[in-house]
Amino acid sequence: MGSGIEGEPVKDSGFYNQGPSDGGRAADLKHESTEQVKRLGGITRQRAFSTADEKKGALVEGLDELAQELESLAGQRGGTRLPQQWVGSVAGYVRKTCDTLDRNSTEDLVQQAKFQLRERPGVALAGCALLGFVAARFLKA
Repeated sequence: MGSGIEGEPVKDSGFYNQGPSDGGRAADLKHESTEQVKRLGGITRQRAFSTADEKKGALVEGLDELAQELESLAGQRGGTRLPQQWVGSVAGYVRKTCDTLDRNSTEDLVQQAKFQLRERPGVALAGCALLGFVAARFLKA
């Protein structure tokens, strides 16, 4: 290897003097890694949706039974009229939820939830708080 003083070109070697081909390999590796992550994310998402769709049937059956029980309670005579109206109203909401779950795929339900969160975040947060309260009451019992 010659020196720059003698007029011979100095050959670049070492860690700091990597050629443009090394930078191209790094960019290719980064791009390939990004694509792999996207593919794996897509596969994982599809598996999660298909698993949720499989489990959704049991949930729909359970909600249907709950709606039937609530409707039978609302139809019973005796007691005050106001709680029967409330039970009937809750039965209607449970029936509507059951029908929505039965008619839509998990992916559609996630898209609808995202839309509702963007449109009315306050209502969504209040619903989450109410759901948490109800879940805590059931877990205590």
